[in-house]
Amino acid sequence: MMKKRIVPVLVAMSLLFSVATPASASNAPSDSNSLEASSNGIGRVAISTIPLPGSVKKLESSTYTYSGKVLLIYKKETDIHTPDYWNIAVMNDDGTNFKVIFSGVIPTKPKSPGIRIMPFQDNKRILLGDYVLECGPSIDSSTSAKLVPVVYPSTLVDDARITAHWSEIIIAPDNKHMSWTILRSDIGGAAAIGVLARKTDTYVIEKAQLISSIPTFKDDPNKPGYMIPNPLRGGEVKQFVKGGNAISVVGGKAFSTPDSVVQDLNTENTTQITYTPGYDETTIFSPDERLGMVMSTRFSNHTDPALFGLMPRPYGIYTFTDMMWPLYTYAVTGVRNFREGNIGPVLIDIDRSINESGYKGIQLTTDPNWVYYSPMSWHPNGKRAMWLEVYRGSGGSQMRIQKVSLLDYKPKPTVPIKPTTDNIPYGIKDLTVLNSVNPNVNGKIAGKASGYISYIRNGSSIFSGQTEVQYVNYSDDGVNFYNGYEKTNINAGGESRYEANVQLTGPKQGEMKFRATFSALGGATPAKLLFDTVADGKPKSYGYASYGGVTLNIEDLLE
Repeated sequence: MMKKRIVPVLVAMSLLFSVATPASASNAPSDSNSLEASSNGIGRVAISTIPLPGSVKKLESSTYTYSGKVLLIYKKETDIHTPDYWNIAVMNDDGTNFKVIFSGVIPTKPKSPGIRIMPFQDNKRILLGDYVLECGPSIDSSTSAKLVPVVYPSTLVDDARITAHWSEIIIAPDNKHMSWTILRSDIGGAAAIGVLARKTDTYVIEKAQLISSIPTFKDDPNKPGYMIPNPLRGGEVKQFVKGGNAISVVGGKAFSTPDSVVQDLNTENTTQITYTPGYDETTIFSPDERLGMVMSTRFSNHTDPALFGLMPRPYGIYTFTDMMWPLYTYAVTGVRNFREGNIGPVLIDIDRSINESGYKGIQLTTDPNWVYYSPMSWHPNGKRAMWLEVYRGSGGSQMRIQKVSLLDYKPKPTVPIKPTTDNIPYGIKDLTVLNSVNPNVNGKIAGKASGYISYIRNGSSIFSGQTEVQYVNYSDDGVNFYNGYEKTNINAGGESRYEANVQLTGPKQGEMKFRATFSALGGATPAKLLFDTVADGKPKSYGYASYGGVTLNIEDLLE
């Protein structure tokens, strides 16, 4: 079985076949007859489950190809217990014309999370992570398939602190450039890009560059003794966009919790796509890049951790990063394992998501027992998209493929493909810089008008550490002031605690006055919120956050 992601990669930026699958696709309309459907810019949608043949005993992953076929990887009854043995097939998205294109052993390499299936635009090859599957004459009508190993830069594989030499992989529409995310035990991870070059019996990644913020902070040139953050880049990579010259990543700018961001490759620009105080991850864009699907907790009232991001804090996406793992485990892993709730996906209008305050999009969850699982992908006609769902508590043994059909939407032309640039203004060609990054921080950030933020982080690894943020009359505009503190103590194998006592005064008023304590981040019931009373006479978790006329209480979140 493929190893699933353990650590949310936003940490890096600072430092499943169903037993009830119907015989034919069953439609469940969403917003079909509502006023919202006629005014949301998207219109009516119909959601269905794509039927699979009985030979698919355990579904592992699926995605659309550039020709509009469904590509899937799975196990049969006869090989379900055979390590590294996989079957890869294509079919139509109504379940017809199922065709196996590969069956065999795909050896798992050390430090590999397993397999992804990422089709090339040429529709002849599939990037699997550590291999490329070459199909002739095409993926759709393959009569021969050859497994060719991928050679990663040794600097980004061999270091003892690298726990996975890739956790996510994407291939650019130019069929040459590849980007991937690396996981490390000290700083969480980093993102890289390079050219995937075919050699005699391998593919070798050449011209590799790091595209993450390294280091996160630098000396403030205008304020000796202070520091300023570098622009935040290089979260978990999910999709090349803008014809191949930008990447959709997990990131953040305006809030302390993660949002979806597009990171340009040919400029230094980053664009925030979603604006939610809860937990959003990467947006997967439609071919015309006017719509997107995003994993989000926004429609899950009792598991959405919006309490933590409701009140904006200056540089919060930097200083709050140690809490991303507990929040991900609570709101995502926990919901997949045992906790009632959902994580989308959500269908969004990109322009409205960027520009319209409070915009939420269309919820695509249809059954409370089935939970979103990556990946998401779009049919090349821009009228359909699909994703995986796992049956809660099945541990990945029960997966299904969901499809949304856009009944009214009229797509614009697909964004033209352009050669992906190698001239990345912030790209780092010296790959060894990762080995000297210090994950610990001790410094001050000056307010533009007054005061400062003191930020101290100490930790031996991403699994254990302490963070303290002090706001001392901090103001960027001279009228709104922050005072108070945030404290974080991460212990992946025990209890992790976050405590906030922050006041925002001025025309914009807000307050964070709460404590959250989570149980261990592993096991069958990870990151449970704990409410038993401790030595100070208070519950381990209590309190509220208030901002913009909204108050959220931690007691409203599920254990």
